[in-house]
Amino acid sequence: MIIVDSAQPGQSWLRAWDELVEATPGCDVSQLSAWGRVRAEAGYAPHYVLVTRGGEVLGGAQVLVRQVRPLGTLGYVPYGPVIATGVPDRACVRDALAGALDDLARHRLRMLFVQPPEGVDDLSGEMIARGFRGSDACVAPPGSLRIDLNRPEDALWSELGNKRLRREVRRRSWENKGVRVGRGDERDFSVMAELLARTGAHHRFQPYSEEYVEALLHGLGRHAVLWIARYRGTPVVAHLYTLCGATMRARLTGFDRAVPSPNGLPGILHWEAMMWARDQGFRWFDHGGLPESALRTLLDDVDDWSSLSSYVRYKCDFGGSPYRCSPAVESIRPAALRGAYDLAMRTGTGTRLIRAAQGLLRQGRVG
Repeated sequence: MIIVDSAQPGQSWLRAWDELVEATPGCDVSQLSAWGRVRAEAGYAPHYVLVTRGGEVLGGAQVLVRQVRPLGTLGYVPYGPVIATGVPDRACVRDALAGALDDLARHRLRMLFVQPPEGVDDLSGEMIARGFRGSDACVAPPGSLRIDLNRPEDALWSELGNKRLRREVRRRSWENKGVRVGRGDERDFSVMAELLARTGAHHRFQPYSEEYVEALLHGLGRHAVLWIARYRGTPVVAHLYTLCGATMRARLTGFDRAVPSPNGLPGILHWEAMMWARDQGFRWFDHGGLPESALRTLLDDVDDWSSLSSYVRYKCDFGGSPYRCSPAVESIRPAALRGAYDLAMRTGTGTRLIRAAQGLLRQGRVG
């Protein structure tokens, strides 16, 4: 096996890497080289650690790297590393990949946060054995809720938990109320950005800029699709979905609550996008992430459903099965920096600052 450790591994290796990501169940566009180019617009530099043999990529990770003063160089791996399905010597690939990431963390990064996809618990364990530790940095959602689309439409309809949405879907009554739902195109990039800004103002977070939304949709190309619901010609709801392998995943949502419109437009749009994904041959529809608190409720029966937020209950109304990704890990060096990080996480102010920094890592530059 040969380790390719480079920011610019060459087009042939990148093509092979992209093919591996798309062919591996549970992977996400955030490990595609196209995502790395998009994130470069936000101040990141993609770095690749690939385990290869005979011109074939057996496993790897796209690490998104950024200089953050005064901390130094930080990196994060969303929904990676990835190991090829059915590789005969998986343990060797796993060990080589964990060793290469450990070397990267020790010698070139101050902090490295890793959220693996589902089904690579052994890789998380191997990284912990090499000095990493469990992480709650949340550089990517720890799990989600997904719907198996390989079923008749009536079966999917029967799982809808919202009675009003079930009636709307069955009768398609929104079409007589001035509502139009459909795919967006390049002319709607600014619409998506504006609706994101409305959502950001409502929930008090800094949304992506129009320039970044345009870069995201242009950069991902066939790996992204935009859906918009309009009421009497006015855009009200927009969803950006990403496409990778057999999965369509909800990514960004914009909603203008100030526009008087029929109730349930976000759900109607979601349903129509799901049916489109089913018709296009996608196997899974993923709701795009759940917090750990919701996963504990849905998977571990720790609390009752009354503890779930309205947004989580909205996702659950579509049916589907919750799942957890493999455990997240992190490496923070030197020891003094790790100690300062841990100390900050024990105080309210420090925790808020850390969470703000983590938000910056996920979102990058806006505006």
